[in-house]
Amino acid sequence: MPTPDDATVKGLEGASLPIRGLLSLWGYRIRDHASVPQIRLDLTNAGLNTVPDFAAGSLDDEVAILPIAHERDTVANAGDADDATERDPADDSEEAVGVFPQAAMRVYDLPCAHRVASITPDEPLSAAMGRMAEHGYSQLPVIDTSGTLHGVVTWASIVHMHATGRKTCLASAITSEYEIVNASAHLLPVLPVIRTHEFVLVRAADGQVSGIVTSADLAGEFGAVARPFFTLGEIERRLRRCLGRVYDEADVQKVHKKKMSVDEMMFGEYIRLLDNEERWGKLGWPLVDRAHFIGLLGRVKDVRNTVMHFNAPSLKAEQLDLLDSFVSMLRLYDPDYGVTSMGWAT
Repeated sequence: MPTPDDATVKGLEGASLPIRGLLSLWGYRIRDHASVPQIRLDLTNAGLNTVPDFAAGSLDDEVAILPIAHERDTVANAGDADDATERDPADDSEEAVGVFPQAAMRVYDLPCAHRVASITPDEPLSAAMGRMAEHGYSQLPVIDTSGTLHGVVTWASIVHMHATGRKTCLASAITSEYEIVNASAHLLPVLPVIRTHEFVLVRAADGQVSGIVTSADLAGEFGAVARPFFTLGEIERRLRRCLGRVYDEADVQKVHKKKMSVDEMMFGEYIRLLDNEERWGKLGWPLVDRAHFIGLLGRVKDVRNTVMHFNAPSLKAEQLDLLDSFVSMLRLYDPDYGVTSMGWAT
């Protein structure tokens, strides 16, 4: 995507425009893991920020582009009295519904970037092969006691050693066909390299190898990230459907007067919508305790705000269990969600 030059970005200072218009200046249509970090980085480099944060709210909401030095004061003084009484400060940190994680993932966010099994150059080839077989490694860096990298031994390089008739030893099995990336590098541009070579070595800030990232590591990491992310997506969509059936514009505007429907609300606003005995009664869930449900919803909101950042710590087992149990409960009240005539979930 095209990025405006520095002068163009700096020239935005003092402007107000819809979030949709801001995205279009960078050639983007939506906010996702690529667009938000890129725009935020370019604005920060120009000493600018948006008020409110362009990562939250409707695409038609307007944001002001202000110098970072004045941004906090503007936030403190912004908003009319009505909004001040109806908004929960915790909502300010919520990303818009359906937006992908906002922090660009870096190589060092992967746990495997901080650990590496290796072998020293003076050890026998049999030791390298035994270690690889024992742990299921397809490659093993060769690093001496001072931390200097001498190359990598792989199953492919061992086969090549035998096929070319070279002496059977560790030195003959070492290959220089590998890539090494900085731990601070953005992960997305590195993915094609990992796909081509099946692994990359990771270089720490001190210049030494700190880890190794393989295709298998990426598959495992994606599963760890994807499970809570997609579970939360289902929770949010089911909750919207359940609430949207019974709450109209008048109900929504008692929580936030500038929003028209449940689809525009955030988790904190769902909580305030339901934390009213009369409105709760309209939902028609007589077997569910309101206080307990709102407490669960608040905990789900906290987990959601953690998951919305790639570089957040891994979720604990109890957090995953919370998401699983909460979505299971919602399925009872939204049994037809996402089922098509072909039986697929959408």
